[in-house]
Amino acid sequence: YDRLIAICWPLRYSTINTNLRMLLIIAGIWSLVVLLEIFPVIFAARLPYCSSREVQSCCCEHSPVYKLACTDTSFNRQLGTAKTLTALLGPLTFIIFTYAIVVVAVTRIASISQRWKAFHTCLTHLLLVLLYYMPVMVAYVLGNLRLIQNFDLYTAVLTVSVTIPPMLNPIIY
Repeated sequence: YDRLIAICWPLRYSTINTNLRMLLIIAGIWSLVVLLEIFPVIFAARLPYCSSREVQSCCCEHSPVYKLACTDTSFNRQLGTAKTLTALLGPLTFIIFTYAIVVVAVTRIASISQRWKAFHTCLTHLLLVLLYYMPVMVAYVLGNLRLIQNFDLYTAVLTVSVTIPPMLNPIIY
């Protein structure tokens, strides 16, 4: 969003990206995140747990929790899949859409040096997006297709995929 405004409307940037608008965007995103997380927690809390209550994961995620239930958890699995796809593909779709608009706007710039400067501004962000989304999506696909049978290996892949990109963030920027 920030890159879109900065490149497409540079002279209006400070009037478009006001503190109030940023606060509303942040509040909206936090509300969405809370709503995405509250339903799986409510539905997992209603399940009967008969056996071990030890969660086999480094974080208390939805899937390792509902797998401990001693009843049909197909609804929880579907809910978890929908939540994960929404949380991953929603922002990724928005990023791709805004960058498509940016690319169209940048190709209309006459000067090659100005085009390069605009693309360079976006390059670091796109690199971070790829560094974050690729490992998370690979871990998700490998886990859902059950291509990783060893749970410890899956946990390691998932942990690395959500740890390394934020660590590289200050280095890349």
